[in-house]
Amino acid sequence: MAAGKKQSSDWGSWALIVFLFAVELWPLALALLFFKLFGSDGKKNQAAPPLQSKGAPQTAQDRPGRAQKAVKAVTHSPRANKSTALWLKIIGAVLVLGGLGACYDPVDMMFFLQALDGYYIRELLQALSVAVGGGAMLLCGVSMERQLRRYVKYLAVMGDREAMPVEELARTLGYPARRVEKDLQKMIDKGYFGGRAYLNMELGYLFRSGQADAEEKKRRQQARAAASAPREAEEGYSGILRNIRRANDAIADPVLSAKIDRLEAITARIFRAVEEDPQKRGRIDTFLNYYLPTTQKLLDSYAEFESAGVEGENLRQAKSRIESTMDAIVRGFEHQLDELYKADAMDVDSDIRVMETMLHRDTASAEADFGLGGAAQKTQDQP
Repeated sequence: MAAGKKQSSDWGSWALIVFLFAVELWPLALALLFFKLFGSDGKKNQAAPPLQSKGAPQTAQDRPGRAQKAVKAVTHSPRANKSTALWLKIIGAVLVLGGLGACYDPVDMMFFLQALDGYYIRELLQALSVAVGGGAMLLCGVSMERQLRRYVKYLAVMGDREAMPVEELARTLGYPARRVEKDLQKMIDKGYFGGRAYLNMELGYLFRSGQADAEEKKRRQQARAAASAPREAEEGYSGILRNIRRANDAIADPVLSAKIDRLEAITARIFRAVEEDPQKRGRIDTFLNYYLPTTQKLLDSYAEFESAGVEGENLRQAKSRIESTMDAIVRGFEHQLDELYKADAMDVDSDIRVMETMLHRDTASAEADFGLGGAAQKTQDQP
């Protein structure tokens, strides 16, 4: 019912334009025609439209007046589709040819009379206005056809996605970003993406609804939160160990492989110590953020050198450097593990010292009180 009413009002606007041309009000007719063909329908949106709850009453500002409704109905752009573009081109070409043909008689008569007659001037302007209007329709039809071709490409790239970065569309289709923005805005104005679509220039996204905008902002917040998490929280300690083991599986050298086994075992013990006592986490920042990634890079490079299948001088030197450095790396990892237990060892040493002091004090007191040890021996030696 709504579609039929819209189509009826659209035919009514065309009938009004034809009527204005017929009664020689061609300036007004051309103005309405240009607004109808090239107007934006007032649909431009650069930010998320305000959400309004269902059933909420419209305010006086929200309700358009009758005059505004009438102007909008008359100047509403024609529906963008292939048949509309075809008819615009056909009718526009016919009007251009007819208008230019109608210019012949008034021009011929004024040339014959050698004077500018008011009647023939009006006839000439009327014919030219028809030709100009036909040219506008022809241009609109050609432009609509081209836009429809680009729209098909944009839609193919977007698929079912409710949100799409403008930069990604431009990069995929090979169009300049500025042109893509203009194309998308025109298509939004024409209703190609539905009535709720809009461009959010702050994010550089095309959204088909406000809900898609909200979901994209939520996704970005989650991505920022994930980016701020430490690396081991993303991969997990087991993931780091798997990377070491994967590199070891790709390395054929048995000596180096044995060193990597030792490296993996020490790393696992370090992670186990941190999991058992989270307070030790702050002591392995350098180990996690530098030593482990650098060692992993060296192991991956060695495995890549072995898989190259070429034994050139540069590769031999690089592999030799990694092999000679691995002993120092293992010692460094062992030192890191030892440092983790440094505080525990100091606590143990302190506990032992305190216990030895207490035992010494308690033992000396017992000897004096009960005649044990040296005091008992002295008593036995006396006659």
